[in-house]
Amino acid sequence: MPTELVTPDIFLARLTQAFEKPDAGAVWLTAKRYTYDGADAAMSGDEDEHDVLLRAAQGEDKFSTRIQPAQLPLFHQTYGALLKAQMGGKMRKRDKKRERARADAQAKRRKELYVDVAVTGAKRGAGRRQRQRKVAAQAKKEKQREEIELREERRKAEARD
Repeated sequence: MPTELVTPDIFLARLTQAFEKPDAGAVWLTAKRYTYDGADAAMSGDEDEHDVLLRAAQGEDKFSTRIQPAQLPLFHQTYGALLKAQMGGKMRKRDKKRERARADAQAKRRKELYVDVAVTGAKRGAGRRQRQRKVAAQAKKEKQREEIELREERRKAEARD
């Protein structure tokens, strides 16, 4: 079924109806600059303002509208309000408590990474295994520190380039 070109008011009304059909599937929205002259469109800086073409599709139901540059601010205001009203309750809220807990745990791990392991115990005899574990843990921490420092240096180098 071809796309039907409608007026902006009818477009908004039909879009509202499309959002209210819960079992009809997803609503696909696209927006692009309209520059069709009958031939290939060339990207030139002659004209600063172009019409905007908005398309909506839900299954086989497809419709679109063309917005003139002068009408664009008012249309965007009503279009944005419509999208916010229809999608506002359906969006999943961020779990800030969990995010904060993860950030705190990561900060704690990073802080612990820079605290050296106190290597105590006998080199031979009783307590030798405990000492070997502590030495291995210290070596692992040092290796992780080096990896983190290399990663940060790469990021800084990429940011400079």
